Amino acid sequence: MVEGGQTCDRRLVIHAGLGKSGSSAIQKYLRDSAGDLRCADACYLGMYLERGDPLSGAFASADDLQRALSDDPAIEDRLVALLTQRIQGRPGIKTFIWSHIGLAVSAPLMARVIARLTPICKTEVVLYFRHQASWLVSAYLQWGVKHKANTGPIRSFSEWLPEARSRGADYRQVIESWREAIAPQDLHVRSYDLAADVVTDFLTTMGLPIPPASDRSNWHYQTPDAAVLTLYRLYQGQNDAEAPPGVLQRALAASGVEKKRYREVDPASTLPAGLEWTNFVERFEADNAALARDFGLILNAPSRGPAQDPQHAAPAVVIPALLDMIIAMERRIAALEKRLKAPDESIS
Repeated sequence: MVEGGQTCDRRLVIHAGLGKSGSSAIQKYLRDSAGDLRCADACYLGMYLERGDPLSGAFASADDLQRALSDDPAIEDRLVALLTQRIQGRPGIKTFIWSHIGLAVSAPLMARVIARLTPICKTEVVLYFRHQASWLVSAYLQWGVKHKANTGPIRSFSEWLPEARSRGADYRQVIESWREAIAPQDLHVRSYDLAADVVTDFLTTMGLPIPPASDRSNWHYQTPDAAVLTLYRLYQGQNDAEAPPGVLQRALAASGVEKKRYREVDPASTLPAGLEWTNFVERFEADNAALARDFGLILNAPSRGPAQDPQHAAPAVVIPALLDMIIAMERRIAALEKRLKAPDESIS
């Protein structure tokens, strides 16, 4: 079949997620490897079809597309129009790749979009799944804590679990909905747990060139360290609305804290207290009596021991991260001050 001079031997590959199953690694590779993809007559359309010339009706961000999937009554027409323009606008490309985790739970909508795109391309869909327990923990830390997707206080893990269904937690329902949306041979259900490297697995599944062995170096996003997650909890816990990580994430990245790993340090005082303190003081009585007798040096025993730790101290795990942020900011401020002073010094 022919439309606009293009035959339907062209294909659209939709990487629909799930999120927290290697999607960031796949997206990063696709963003960074335009040259390798072009050699295979392939191109990456982005997360929200943003890669290419600006188009009318385009989405402003991946979050904008995520909202539109559920809130925009014209979303079907909008997606068909954008995808048609992207595909027909690149006559030398045979494989187009689109990756957005919100598509995992949008099979009925995408079935209609895919059907309308049939005259210009065939479509294949790739889904990745990991064990439910590890997926739910990772998903909670992402959407329950770091990018708080609910209003009100941060919810506990058990309180958040019912929300996981909207992210694809019911694997059977996700798979069956896609089996109804697309031909079985065009649906690729993959195990994240069995993939030594999810990027290589994705490329192999899609028949695209494979990068050199990476020993998981393609992994783009890892669950933040406990110290960093505690900072997110403290920050997001003050927001009653849905709260993207925004400013805090930029500060963590700029200060080198975001991907650092911290060791646990007990900040509790190791100084003696109570009877231990009394016994410690008494150890010096004989020596001090001799000092008084021999040299007239009179030393008075302290009347009380060191101050005790507060009962509700701030979570100690965040302190090293905060110190790193403060030091990083101090260095940046010092560098700026030096640059500001440089003209005056050159004049003198």
